[in-house]
Amino acid sequence: GLIISLSLVYLLLPGFNTLTEKQIVLDFARYLDELVLIVLATGILAGSYPAFYLSGFNPVAVLKGKMGNLKGEEFIRKGLVIVQFTLSIVFIVGVMVINNQIRFTQTKNLGYNRQNVVNFESKGLEEKAFQTFLTNLKQIPGVVIVSNMAGEFLWGGDSGSGYWSPESPDSRMHLFKSPKVGYDVIETLGLELVEGRTYQREFNDTRKRIILNESAVKLLKIKDPVGTLLKYGDDENREIIGVVKDFQYGSMHQKIEPLIFRFRDWGRNCIVKLQEGTEVATLQRIEQLFKDFHPKYNFQATYLDDDYKALYKSEQTESTLSNYMAGIAIIISCLGLFGLAAFTAERRTKEIGIRKILGASRLVIVKLLTSSFAKTLFIAILLSLPIAYYLANSWLQNFAYSIQIRWWFFVIAGGSALVVAWLTVGFQTLKAATINPVDCLRNE
Repeated sequence: GLIISLSLVYLLLPGFNTLTEKQIVLDFARYLDELVLIVLATGILAGSYPAFYLSGFNPVAVLKGKMGNLKGEEFIRKGLVIVQFTLSIVFIVGVMVINNQIRFTQTKNLGYNRQNVVNFESKGLEEKAFQTFLTNLKQIPGVVIVSNMAGEFLWGGDSGSGYWSPESPDSRMHLFKSPKVGYDVIETLGLELVEGRTYQREFNDTRKRIILNESAVKLLKIKDPVGTLLKYGDDENREIIGVVKDFQYGSMHQKIEPLIFRFRDWGRNCIVKLQEGTEVATLQRIEQLFKDFHPKYNFQATYLDDDYKALYKSEQTESTLSNYMAGIAIIISCLGLFGLAAFTAERRTKEIGIRKILGASRLVIVKLLTSSFAKTLFIAILLSLPIAYYLANSWLQNFAYSIQIRWWFFVIAGGSALVVAWLTVGFQTLKAATINPVDCLRNE
């Protein structure tokens, strides 16, 4: 078992490192003592029960066939199978919850459009050269619209405080989400403007003009926000020029919070909306322009959609690993159930032979042998439901917005376990049902 397991680890480790982006190295010599200890401990634990149990038999009773079927040994056998199938069902529920939550993060309306949007950072340019670069960028065929901001849009960490209104003086201590953006960011990202206007060059906007989201308007208790002078600190004011609909700033691990857009035309993170169907050719032109203005730097552009999916990279890895773990747990459960079915059929050989002589059909024998397994599996299902719900709910607490745990998750998991169990015991029960009663009674 040790040799086989180490061989499997050796074969699977490269794939595991690729999946988790780790560089784990298998060093047999380093863990030789631990491996020997595992083998000895496993052998002693696995062999102690049958060793002590068999050594406690009364030889006379054994030869007379009076061993009996003690409740203790049956409890241990079925208890182990119950534990195995409980873990299997928990893993199955976990896999469904994780996969559905990841699907939810990818399909939920975030309040902005991340399709065909690329972003990259401009480096080393002075303000005038940077503005020239943006102007040339807009003229490239296939570029729909260009904007810029300080920091990445999906970072979700840019914040600021000191904004307050007379209607809500406590808001002065609130830490607002507060990204610093240039012209056309709202248009490029497809944010919905509820009222007012966006930042536009013809208005010569400065940092004294701000745009709020709906949550910020509610927090500040402003009835007519557009044109209102919002207090900033003790002596300054900021004019509200527009209100955008709430959107997901950052990942769904964070709640949608009150947000204030601050104007900063010097932000060097470029956001470009590309015309659909021309992405490859347009990106090549953008790269050439970038090299003309940034000869010392490499062009590293990423799609906003890919960046958003990368926010949930750890969850994607958990999903993949959970799929494998669920499969392993099911296989181990099937092995335990198969062994229990074979043992039960062997112990009840005499009973099966007598029943067949008295006219019992194969169907009756199959029902007789599978009924006890059904009870065992139903106990496993009942035990697994609260455990699976608790673990799944705890995992979903990491998200500010998550799916609801549906009842059919547990139905599918329990049903899958039952189907797998019936297929596992089916071979043994059919084999026992077709046995020749003469042969089994002669052996008895």
